[in-house]
Order: sequence, then structure tokens, then C-alpha cells
Amino acid sequence: MLTCGSLPALANDIFDYQGPYTHASGGAGVIMSRSGAAVLHNPANLWASPTTDAYVDFAPTNLKYEVTTPSTTVKPGTINVPILPLTSVGGSYKNQTGPLSFGYMFVPTGIGSSVKVEDFPISVNGQYQSANINSTQKGFRFGIGSAYKVMSNLCLGFSILNNTSSNTTKISVGGQDFLELQNTSSSMHLAVGARYEIESLGTLGLIFRPSTDMHYTLKIKALGSDTQSFYRRDYRPTLYGAGLLSKPLGRFEPYAQYSYERWTPATLYAQAPTQAVNGALPVEYLNTHSYVLGSRYALQAHRHLSFAYSHYTKNKGAGIMDGSGQVLMQGRGAQDFEALDRTHYTAGLEWNTKPADWLIYGSYIHGTAESPENTPSAGFYELTALMVGLGYVSK
Repeated sequence: MLTCGSLPALANDIFDYQGPYTHASGGAGVIMSRSGAAVLHNPANLWASPTTDAYVDFAPTNLKYEVTTPSTTVKPGTINVPILPLTSVGGSYKNQTGPLSFGYMFVPTGIGSSVKVEDFPISVNGQYQSANINSTQKGFRFGIGSAYKVMSNLCLGFSILNNTSSNTTKISVGGQDFLELQNTSSSMHLAVGARYEIESLGTLGLIFRPSTDMHYTLKIKALGSDTQSFYRRDYRPTLYGAGLLSKPLGRFEPYAQYSYERWTPATLYAQAPTQAVNGALPVEYLNTHSYVLGSRYALQAHRHLSFAYSHYTKNKGAGIMDGSGQVLMQGRGAQDFEALDRTHYTAGLEWNTKPADWLIYGSYIHGTAESPENTPSAGFYELTALMVGLGYVSK
């Protein structure tokens, strides 16, 4: 049931997918990111543009999430998020007489935004009941980075990103307050990147992001009981990524990206006044792969169309393991982007003028996950999203 209670925060992971050039290229940020957004995807790309710049990116997103339970008597639960404003701002500074460049980006992941859901099915003691859910989220991400031009065709970069968020979810059943969840988290993320221009082939981008701790505090207040606090230490995975932007083939400029996330077992620490949960339990995760295939097409000298197909495999765990390494509790927490197999179809238009670049893009996103019966998260999960956005990058 806690999984269902977290559902309104499902869109948080899409904030890893930021920046106008990255959006327009279907998520190929390792090779296609520019300006301050490169801090998130590949800091070496801060030198992709030779001039100091600034950007703003705004992408309203219509998002729909449905859960179908195994029970034939329970109708599917639906969460509609009419407008999820994916917004980021940032910029980069280049010293024209030196090899260093610097960049920054800021992403608000919630400013008290609220999502209300009615008649959503939750499982209580094995029985499905209809519940109303009200969730409010606040948070932001802020990153800084630097790139060093080792040679005219080789740049190395380093960045650090802070992620802070909080979420309050209230669940009522039959008109009565049933459960209140308060979740806060904070973490730091590092990245090292490279950008290398190969004269006969194109440009190669590489990214490495080491695993890092993420600390959570979860407070739960159930009907008729005292508040319990759970302290969780989770991880972000080790990430390896590579991207290639080829030399133009006529009017086409193909690009490709591949990334691999290696998850280590996380640990769930819990402490409550009643000591209902003691000790530490490792949580199994799934290593994941993703790839993006696309191409830019030159309409004119300063206008380009781009098309991309992207696929992201799920990486949320198969359950909690016991001391011997066996899965103790089956089920997926399929409540957010990371727990779903996702496919993205993207089209973008880039218009280059002397003072600025303008980017208009749209993406259709479809994700699914399925958990077997007799598990805490049993059911079929389906997410559809439509993103249409506008990016502006000064020169």
C-alpha cells in the first residue's frame, strides 16, 4: 500500500531528462547536451559551443498513469497530471583566451505542486479499497561544472549536482483520514565526462557517474496510531555512457547513445517507536540499459529537423532479500519512470539565428510494468505522456 501512496510523485525521475538540446534529441544528452544542461549529462559538452551562453527550457507535459489490479471487481486506478512544467535554466561561461569553461543549471522539481486522485485502488490487508490521495511535492536540483580543453579536439569535464526534495501524501478511505506519508531526501551526484572530435568519424562523448548514497526520512502516521519514522539509505547507480554524433552524410547527421546503469544492493534502515522493523534489509535492483537512435536533418543552413527513438529498461528492484540473499518479498515499486520499460518518440525543430538558438520539440512517451499476483504491487502499470516544449539558448 505504501507503493500506491507514493504514486503521485511518480514523475520525479523525468527531471533527469533536461535541457532543450537533450529534449529535442530524445534524451541523447551524453553527446547532444549544450550550455548549462551539460552539467547534468556530460560536463565536457560545456565546450560544444565556443561562446558564453544562457538557456531557458520549458516543457508542459500531459501525463496519465493507470494501474489495473488482478481483481475483476476493482476498476483501474488513474492519475492524471494535466500540466507538469518541466523547467530548467542555466548557462555557461568560456574564457576565449584560456582552456577553461564553467557551467550551471537549476531545475525546480516541485514548488508546492499538488496532485489529487479520487477512487484509486489500494490493497489493505489483502483487500482492495477505493481511496482518495492528495500529494504535494517540493524540491530542486542545482548543478555546477567545469570543462578543460586539453587539446583542440579533446575536452574533459567534471560536475556536481545537488538533489533535494520533499513530498507529503495523505490518503483517505471512506471519507476518513487513513494514512499520511512525509518523505524527504537529499543527495549529491558527481560526474566525469569527455568529448573527443574524430576527424574522419565525428564527435564522441563519454560519461562516468559513480554510485552515490541517497538518504531518505519517511514518516508514517496511520489511523489511530502514533507517527513512525523510517530512515532509508538508498543509492543512485554507477553510470557508464557513450554517445556518437557522426559527420554529416549529405543533409543527415546521425547520432546514437548507449548507457548502462550498474545498481548495487541498497539497504533499508528502519526505526520506529514500536520497533516494528529492526535491523537492515538489502533491496535488490536490476541493472539497466538505454539507447537513443536519431538524426538531425538540414532543412536550410540554419534550420534543422531531428527525429529520435529512445528506449529505457526498468531498474527498480524485484523485492527485499533476506540474510541469505533470497528474495523475501516479491513485487515491484512500479510508481515512477525508473520502474517502467519506456519508449520515447521525439521530433524537434532547431532554428539558429545570430543572437540565439530556438528549439521546439515534442515527445510521446509510453511505459509499462507488470507485477505478478500475490505480491504487494500486483497489477499492470501503464504510463503515457505527451511533452511539447520550447527552448531558448542565447549566444
